[in-house]
Amino acid sequence: MSYRAFLVLLFFIPFPAISLNFSSTFLRLNCPERGLVEVILHAYDHTQERWRGHFETGAGHKRSGDTEMVPFANGDMLFHSISNDAFTYIYDGETTPRYCTKLDERPVYPSF
Repeated sequence: MSYRAFLVLLFFIPFPAISLNFSSTFLRLNCPERGLVEVILHAYDHTQERWRGHFETGAGHKRSGDTEMVPFANGDMLFHSISNDAFTYIYDGETTPRYCTKLDERPVYPSF
């Protein structure tokens, strides 16, 4: 196969989405009712979320098929759909999912 045909074929093959780096990721999300939410995933499965004067921590994460779940100490649960890189929150005491828009994702420094 020629090099040019290989490049064209490569262009049309979708690449699988990548799961979150749970040892070094800083996320900025725009979520209903909370506005700007900052989520940090640290080494050793430590997590934290911050929005408008609130700060919560958490520990661990789970994965079920295409979905990663991050629980927080206040009862919030963050869901990440790996295939379409979408984020959803279920706030503590609620059953309605809140769809968030990802504003930024970058590594936390130093990265391990």
